[in-house]
Amino acid sequence: MSLRIRTWIAFHKVRNNPTFCRLLSNYNSKDLTAKQIINSPTTTSGPDYLLQNLKNSTQPQNVLEVVGSHYKIMNSKQLMQALRSLFTLQKYGNSNLSTQQIIQHPYFEKLCHQLKTQAGLIELNETIEALKIISYVGVSSQSTIVQVLLQLIRHGINDLSLQHIMFLDFLLRQFKSSPLADGLLIALPIVFEVNLPLKMDKENIMHLAEYLQYVSKRSVSDKCLKLIVDTLLRYINKHDLTDPKIAKSIVWSICDMKEDEYFEPLFKKATNALILLDIEKLEYNEILTTMTKLIFKYSPQFPFYYNETLIDICANYIVDNDCGFEEAAYTLRKFLRINHTHDNLLNYVSKQCNENPELILQASPLHMYTIAAATALSEFRPVYWNILKEALINTKCFQNYTKRDVVWPKLAVSLCALDIYKLDVIEYVFNEEHANKIFRGNFVADYENFLLLYQAIATLQPDYKYLLPPTSTIEALVSKRKPVLEYPLEWSLQKGLGGESYVKTCLRTKLGHHIDHVIVMRKGGYPIALPKNLDSQYLEELEIPLDSQMIVILALNEPYYTINSNRLKATSILLIKTLEAKGFTVVPICMETWNSLADFEKIPFLMQSIRVKSEDNTHSISNVG
Repeated sequence: MSLRIRTWIAFHKVRNNPTFCRLLSNYNSKDLTAKQIINSPTTTSGPDYLLQNLKNSTQPQNVLEVVGSHYKIMNSKQLMQALRSLFTLQKYGNSNLSTQQIIQHPYFEKLCHQLKTQAGLIELNETIEALKIISYVGVSSQSTIVQVLLQLIRHGINDLSLQHIMFLDFLLRQFKSSPLADGLLIALPIVFEVNLPLKMDKENIMHLAEYLQYVSKRSVSDKCLKLIVDTLLRYINKHDLTDPKIAKSIVWSICDMKEDEYFEPLFKKATNALILLDIEKLEYNEILTTMTKLIFKYSPQFPFYYNETLIDICANYIVDNDCGFEEAAYTLRKFLRINHTHDNLLNYVSKQCNENPELILQASPLHMYTIAAATALSEFRPVYWNILKEALINTKCFQNYTKRDVVWPKLAVSLCALDIYKLDVIEYVFNEEHANKIFRGNFVADYENFLLLYQAIATLQPDYKYLLPPTSTIEALVSKRKPVLEYPLEWSLQKGLGGESYVKTCLRTKLGHHIDHVIVMRKGGYPIALPKNLDSQYLEELEIPLDSQMIVILALNEPYYTINSNRLKATSILLIKTLEAKGFTVVPICMETWNSLADFEKIPFLMQSIRVKSEDNTHSISNVG
């Protein structure tokens, strides 16, 4: 089947589309065909002095005067040159007239009129160019000349190149709604999809990246998208990526589409190219946008969107180019979303505040929140931490602050993790009105942070116990937790310690801690069997022999660790401290590490982890069973 027939079939489907028919129904009476277009005057051989005069004009006024004197005899090429000259002079600021003055000029109206009468003789390329220029200078999309040009494009839709289609789609979205423009916007993606297998330039990486960018924002079939992705991947495997702008375009396009594992090979090729090439060839806003897209696209279900090295390069760019406190704080705030730490950037912020104390003294609540939460991501403290800590202790910026950009439970536990118990923040979080907002919000992170704040005050800051909400509030929050359905450590613990009777699973404390497993060790490091049927779910009510040691084992997933360094977050360490304050020995197990182990390594790993944490009270753990 020929290209023309396939394209005609596609556009025929669009024209039968009810939406398309409705959009054009009111325009049929105005339909202009090539038969209604008047032929241009016969051109003569020899030099075209009129064309040269138009090309050599240095002011829009000169162009319009030439048109005014000769419009009746101007042919289509001369009319197009008049438009080009006006566009070029206006675009590059070589104009003695405003755009509005050009539009309202009587000679410009004559130019448009002549162009309309000769439009049928203009080539398709020039029709698109004329539409671009007329749109640029501000001619209404409802005007007759624009509608004539759109009609001609509609009639020539079979002959559009893929580049034409993409440009027209972009251009028409700048227009006000009209039946023709809206109808073409429906048709263009379909025509693009039909033409793609036959017209795509498989050896032009720039065009391939443009195709991907186009379909990333349009509704096309999976088959169409797959063809572009596969062709791009084949090209890169054969030739490599050498232009950071194209690599950036590919990354952006993939981030603009719905998450899919199918993108992973191409995405990794593009991000690795950005790492290997000189990223500083990009504009600063391009670097920042690239980093932002990576951060907001990441999820545990699609981890390939996260690229630690590329994000660090973007962060280091801010430091190396001394982009300032505001940009650094803004970037740290983005890192909070994925628990990414960057010690160099934190150091940079602290140095900025040391050199100019007003930055931190006058910082907004949002910046103060960012500094607290970013520092609490790990145990690392920036070089001038004393300055930042003093400012966090003394600031009054959070008083009477009501904007939603500060996550109050997270702020409170971040400060506690930094050993800053800030009365006004704690009072606000525990305020009944705010607590009710947390209940209505249904955000798991808010529940957990509220509970952790409660636990920290109850165990580590007794002077503030009077602020604690009633126990009923804590019980209500605990009841909102999703039940844990799997305990992957349980079998290995039972095998390592000698049987089911030595391990209890799924308990809690009276302060609301969830406990994955508990074991009890007697002097010498030997496990003690626990009652089969416990009367209570509370850890505090578990009776154990004197001189024995209760060991709590926590299976900690990704949210408890930094994504890049795999360090326990300071807030996770705070959680452990609240359990230790109640007399328990805590063994945190990183589930990412656990899942990476071979089966034969898992039991020794658990036994060693328990031994290291309990060695202060016991000498060793005997291998049982």
